[in-house]
Amino acid sequence: MLGAIIGDMAGTKFEYQEFLDSRKGIINIERRRSILDINEDLITSDSFVSDDSILTIAVAEAIVYGRDYMEALKKYGKEYGSKPLEKENFFKSAFSPAFIKWANLNNLEYGTSIGNGAAMRVSPVGYLFNSLEKVQLEAKRSAIPSHNSSEAIKGAESLASTIFLARNKKSKEYIKNYITEKYGYSLEYNLEKLQETNVFNGTCDITVPQAIFIFLNSNSFEDSIRKAISIGGDTDTIACMVGSISEAYYGIPKSLRNKALDIIPEQFKHILMEAYKLKNKNESIKYCDKKDDIIK
Repeated sequence: MLGAIIGDMAGTKFEYQEFLDSRKGIINIERRRSILDINEDLITSDSFVSDDSILTIAVAEAIVYGRDYMEALKKYGKEYGSKPLEKENFFKSAFSPAFIKWANLNNLEYGTSIGNGAAMRVSPVGYLFNSLEKVQLEAKRSAIPSHNSSEAIKGAESLASTIFLARNKKSKEYIKNYITEKYGYSLEYNLEKLQETNVFNGTCDITVPQAIFIFLNSNSFEDSIRKAISIGGDTDTIACMVGSISEAYYGIPKSLRNKALDIIPEQFKHILMEAYKLKNKNESIKYCDKKDDIIK
């Protein structure tokens, strides 16, 4: 969960320029690869959270407090969609116009987006439920309110499943085979070619398999975030999705965690704290030895 937010924060400073470049048919390979330099800070005082983090918190709140996903998503969409970001070199709002319009509808009509918004916010599902079947069911339920399309539901389910499998220490080979067979994604990319050719795209079918590929071909949490940003395109969301998986598999370096927590709004930190409490409680129950009731 925090890993998703760190990925979002690291990717935001690149996203808008990638968006502008894509409209002009420009791919700046040198700028993309500059983030691979370990001396380049991933999070700085100028880093901030975008819709990826905001809606991750919305999903976490829904699960922690037993609220309806649609209710939570609309609540955060209305609150933060009405606030101009006032950030240099970024979009005017944290949310797309289509999401803001959906959030402000007073009816319960589902949106039908095929975008990666359903996957970018799904990490609490992968962390807070303790069976793969339940994770996939809740991922679908969390996607449907605004992304009731087969593409988006598949994206949310596959990313949540990857998080769950990583959480349960399955091997990368196992995860790759499972996602390929279950969801039909091809995960056969070349990192250098993506850096040279990838363009801005916000759909699940393109960005979710890219994110899973990046995780599978990383060697640490930080390495995964840098590689995610290096392929350009929708950098904050790709890095958000990668971070959500990599946290489960590698953990988060203390320095990055502390930098992020210094910037994240207090309200978000409180909900994250409650979510991690629930995660730890659920895992204690899961690994409890029922014979003598000793938590391992």
